Amino acid sequence: MDHQLTYGSRIMRGRTARAMGLFVAVTLALGPALDAHARRKRPRRARKVKKKTTVEIMSMTRGATIFLDDKKIGVVPMEDPIVVTPGAPHVIRLQKRGFTPFVDTVRLKAGEQREVEADLVPSGGILKLACNIRRAQVLLDGKPIGRTPFDGDVPPGKHKLEVVAAGKMPSTQVIDIRAGKLVSLTIKLKDIPAPVVKKDKSLFGKWWFWSAVGAAVLGGATAAALATREVQVNPPAPNLTLNIGGK
Repeated sequence: MDHQLTYGSRIMRGRTARAMGLFVAVTLALGPALDAHARRKRPRRARKVKKKTTVEIMSMTRGATIFLDDKKIGVVPMEDPIVVTPGAPHVIRLQKRGFTPFVDTVRLKAGEQREVEADLVPSGGILKLACNIRRAQVLLDGKPIGRTPFDGDVPPGKHKLEVVAAGKMPSTQVIDIRAGKLVSLTIKLKDIPAPVVKKDKSLFGKWWFWSAVGAAVLGGATAAALATREVQVNPPAPNLTLNIGGK
């Protein structure tokens, strides 16, 4: 019995040794491949990305034009930030008709990102006039401000607007100008009407009546002149003959 156990134990130890040897052989054979596969799965270190130096314009004044160093680069709203050169001064300007311009100078470090708030303040209104007469005179509160077609800035408030031209009826109206708003008008000047002469249909308006009156007046004046004229009668000329010598 002991002999059988000893024999079985030797067999088991032999099998175990062979299995361990096989495992070691397989591990040695597949080790480089497994190591390369593990290295491929290992996460790589993220490369450092240099941040851009940018300025982002934050403004509620839609339609305002954006300038960078006097160069137009867009209008509000502008989604993308503006890339600038680090360390150098840059002039940012926003402007829109009817508003006070915004101007700011920025100097950023490399990789710095900055937001600039640039809301414009309304300062006046815009008046546009179209007219059927070119170069008609435009007056605001009695003062000339230009000629048609007119496109200019006007102080806010109510104003008396006049448009005049030679041979035309003037156009006058009251306009209400609001800061930052546009007022667009079309003016049509009309011709000055010709004077109307009413026809007299009575007896005094007949031509023949006044002709007869004129003839009668002329005849009466002639008769009166003849009646008051002095008539002078000349005596007959003497006809005497002197005969000397008896004959």
